[in-house]
Amino acid sequence: MDIYSGTAQFCRLKFLLGLGMTLLTTLLYVVMVGLPTLAAVWLSYILLPFWAALSVFLCVKLYRSVGYRIDGGHIAIITGAIADGYIPRNSVSLSQDLVTQRFRIPKNYFAAKKLISASTMELNTVFTRASSLVGELPGMKLMVEMGRQFLRIHLAYMNHACLAYTFFRGDEGLYLSASEGCAIFAINWKQLTKNASDIAIIMSAGIAVLTAALGIALFSLMNVLGMDKFAYFGIILALMLVLCIKHAFVDSFLSIYFINMYMRLAEFSEPSRDFFLRLEKLSPAFARMASLANGKFPTPKKSHTTARMQKKNARRTPPQRMPDARHTLICPRCRTANLPTAKFCAGCGAQLKWR
Repeated sequence: MDIYSGTAQFCRLKFLLGLGMTLLTTLLYVVMVGLPTLAAVWLSYILLPFWAALSVFLCVKLYRSVGYRIDGGHIAIITGAIADGYIPRNSVSLSQDLVTQRFRIPKNYFAAKKLISASTMELNTVFTRASSLVGELPGMKLMVEMGRQFLRIHLAYMNHACLAYTFFRGDEGLYLSASEGCAIFAINWKQLTKNASDIAIIMSAGIAVLTAALGIALFSLMNVLGMDKFAYFGIILALMLVLCIKHAFVDSFLSIYFINMYMRLAEFSEPSRDFFLRLEKLSPAFARMASLANGKFPTPKKSHTTARMQKKNARRTPPQRMPDARHTLICPRCRTANLPTAKFCAGCGAQLKWR
């Protein structure tokens, strides 16, 4: 809750972006569907699919140019808050620098996210099949398949956790840290997905109920205003508003919850080279990610145990440089807090070029 309240500005930015997309699609609807109705009703039904396609295209373009920086920056600040124990004041501007430092260009962000998503999906499918014993019983196959579908909804938060690990391991290559993050997910799969189906079912039910309630209200309002021909748009608008609220506030809270759980488990997870090779056979996407990492896998000597992390933090962060209100500039390499005017990191000596 401390991290959620401390990063509430990211939630507000996500909500404003979602409202902007909703307003954009509504204006397009008025121009492309509403106005042609004045000439002929059948013309609006012909233009409806074109409106939907154009709306999706523009929203995707807007997210790829602005939205991903908000989502990625939020994950970066969450990771820093869990690792360092505090949230910098200039978290929004700092997050943009961290996203640029980690991914360079948007193409790298979406490529890494796509591979992480495919890897977690494939590994989850293998693990659920291996752990399911009731799927072979008569009448239970459909229930098991429904549970898998709900579990896949939950995997979005696991993808955020693996992306968070790439920020945490900023000294490693992007795909090396991403493959290691997916391996840690595989090691702790049972704990990370323990209540996944319950959360996904509650969320899906909540979206359905809120959309139905808001949709009925907007549907009735349009009928009262004499816009009965477009009353069905009230349901579409209700769904967009509910998804906007979900992405901005609900998803943000659950992402913080699962990233925190994931990072705690990562401290005691030691994926070996043999484990990486087994995962390559189970997931083609993981094998692709491993090949992009040039076959450089972490070994047990580079384990993430508590003792190693404490030793490394003690070496990187001198006692006299403990963060306070003045230290708001975070080194992207070692996560040391520095003064806003610093040109070199006090922990590792790296030049703060992104400043």
